[in-house]
Formats: sequence, C-alpha cells, structure tokens
Amino acid sequence: MRNKIIITGTFLCFVSASSYLNASGFRSFELSARAAALGGAFVTRTGDASSVFYNPAGLAFSSGLRFETNVFYPEMTSRVEYSQFPTPFESTLGKIRVSPFISLNIKDKFGFGIGAFTPSTMGASWPENWTGHALSIHSRFNSLYIRPVAAVKIAKFLSIGIGLDFISSDATWKFDRIFTFQQKGSGDSLASVSESNVSAKGIGYVAGMMLRITDNFRIGGRYQPNVDLELEGSHYFLFPRFNDTPFSIYQDVSASLTLPQEFVLGLTYSFGRRLTFLLDYQRTGMSQIKQWDFILDPLFYDEIEDYHGTRPDQIRQGVDLNLRDTSRIMFGVEYRLIDSVLIRAGYAHQKSAVDGLMIHPVYPDLETQILSFGIGFDGFAYSILDPDEKIGGFALDAYFQYGFSPNSTSALPELPATYHTSRWIVGVGVGFSFGSSKTSNPRYEE
Repeated sequence: MRNKIIITGTFLCFVSASSYLNASGFRSFELSARAAALGGAFVTRTGDASSVFYNPAGLAFSSGLRFETNVFYPEMTSRVEYSQFPTPFESTLGKIRVSPFISLNIKDKFGFGIGAFTPSTMGASWPENWTGHALSIHSRFNSLYIRPVAAVKIAKFLSIGIGLDFISSDATWKFDRIFTFQQKGSGDSLASVSESNVSAKGIGYVAGMMLRITDNFRIGGRYQPNVDLELEGSHYFLFPRFNDTPFSIYQDVSASLTLPQEFVLGLTYSFGRRLTFLLDYQRTGMSQIKQWDFILDPLFYDEIEDYHGTRPDQIRQGVDLNLRDTSRIMFGVEYRLIDSVLIRAGYAHQKSAVDGLMIHPVYPDLETQILSFGIGFDGFAYSILDPDEKIGGFALDAYFQYGFSPNSTSALPELPATYHTSRWIVGVGVGFSFGSSKTSNPRYEE
C-alpha cells in the first residue's frame, strides 16, 4: 500500500507541472505513445487511460486504477521555394509536449478519468527578412485541454461516455506591414512590425460510444462539437525608424476563432491474443475556421492622431485562410512477440485543410503521409520493500513517427511559391495500473 501511495503522489505532482509544457508546432492527434505507434488509430481501444482523449466510452470496459503519462518531441519543417531567390526559406517548430491521464473503473461498469493535453496546434515561424515577411513572420494557435470524463456500460456489450473540456487557447501573429495615414494631401507611409498576442478560455464537450460485438471485434466513435472563442489581448506597431513612445504604444486587440468539430469512427479486430488490427476514420470541420482576424482598438488611433496629426488606416488585420473540411485515415497493427513485449506499426493519411492554390504562410497545411513504428513492454510493478510482491501492472512504450508531403504550388497573388513540409516525432509513455479483476496483469486489455 505504501508503494501505491508513493507512485500515485509522484504522478499527481507530475501532472500538476506538466500542463505548462505544452507547445505548438502542428496539428497532432498522437497524444499517447501506444496510439502514435499505431498511426493514431485508437478510438476502439480499451485498457488505456488515454481513452480520456480518444474515446471516453472505452473507460467502461477498462478495469482498476490507471495512470499514464506521455512525453514526446515533435518537429515540423516547412519549406518555401520562391522563384526569385536561389535558396528556399524554412520554418521549423518543435518543443517537448506532455500528455498525462488518470482513469478509474468501478464495478466493471462505471469509468471515470481526467487528462491534460494539446490536441491541435497550427502555425509557422519564418526568418525575419524572408520574402513573405509582409504576410507572416510568426503565427501560432494553441489550445490546452483539461478534460474530466465519465462512462457507463449500459449493456454487457455497449458503453457510452461523455466529458467536459476546459480549454485555454492563445494565438500570436507577427508580420511586417506598411503603415499609411489618412490625411488629405499626404501620401506618407512607414514600414512597421505588427504583433498581436491574444488568449481566451472556453468550454466544450465530447461524447463517445463503444460496441463490443465479440471478444475480438469492437466498433466505436467519438464526437466533439465546435467551440467558438473570443480572444483578447495586446498589440503593438513598432516602427524601426522612430523611437517615439506613441509609435510602439500597446493597444487592445480582439480575435474570433473556432476550434473545429471532430467525428471519429473506428474498428478493432484481434486474432486471438497475438495480433490486432485497427482502423479509424476522422472528419474535422476545418471550414469553420473562416478567417484569421485581429481587430485593433481604435483608441490607439486617437493617440496617434493627437501626436502626429494623422490617422493610420489599420483597424482590421486578417487573412482569409480558405480552409475546408478535412479527413484522416489511420491504420495500425499490433503484434505480441512474447507475453510482455509488443511491436506496433501504423500508417495515416492526412488530407490538407487548405485550398492547394491558396496556401498561405500563416498556416501552410499540406496533404501528409505518416509512417510510425513502436515497441512496448507490459509487465508487473513490484514492491520496493519486497521484490517478489506484485503491486500492479507496469507499461513502457516508445515510438518514432515520420510524415512527409508532396510539393504543392500556391497561386496566392502576394506569394506564388512552392511549399513542402516534413515532420517527425519521437516519444515515450509510462503507465501504471492497480486493482484489476480480469487478469493477472491489470495492464493487459483482454
């Protein structure tokens, strides 16, 4: 018991700190090491605390108390080739991310859980002096979710789950802009750096179902509606040619953005206990993100006019992203080499959310092929005081994932160029489980 308390306390301290380690880089659905190795096909898996994200209904088919945390490093490189420059321009983003989960099943019927994760991000960071500096130098949109969930087995073969999402989002946009003045007889214009930083909190929900047709065959699904966010923050224009305070004074700025709805449907089929196949299909309503808009507070312009006798014309700053609904097909296979060692492989095809002719450097999302491979260990956790005493299950998973896209040429009038992206992720997951009533090792799913 003492060892259980120590492990639990350590994990909870880690959870409380890890939520600040999220980072933006690109849209990601691989928040569990086990799921990532399977190409993200995980909506019908049980026996894993990360069901909090993938499908809350799976917790009703789980067992005991489970802790899991996943640490991974994603990196994405976007490359732009512009005919007037001999070398391409690159954007590279990557930071450590952490996804912790806790779940509890009571009486093999009721499941509860909570998790902290960043399921989707978007953005790019380009060189300060690159050819598209008037469109974007740095853009980022990131959301942290805290999700408590509950599930119930309404029949021996059917469960449903639901959860609340407490969302904290932030966005940044920096670019160079020509600053013009509305004054009769004056054609004055100045080069400026424009930067906005906004944030907002929102609430959403998630629902899931799991149908266990046989011991070896399951189907399931997850649905999340869109969440509209009203973000607020600060903005400034910085004029490199001037040091006068009014030129760089901070002002209020607001933005309206939408977290798109998602629908995932999947199936799992196992050939005995050795071999398992998984297939998921995901549809994301990216067309609900209509524009990348930042509205500046006009009080700032009054101060500029009082100081210089002229009024700038920059109130709305935005980009029509031309996003469309997108789909993602995920396939995974898992094979148990021996009782405690598993190998996994996966493939995913992610369609682009951007009209191919209108790719914008704010969000250069391209069609992507993703390959993944992983290895896992499922064994026992032993007492520190008595090496022969089994106190629960222990799992360690590791994976590598690589994604690539074909070259896509944009006909954007401001920047007709060819885009290419590549991405890779490396990560590990650690899990503990206690109190299973089904198997000798409570980590095992079946």
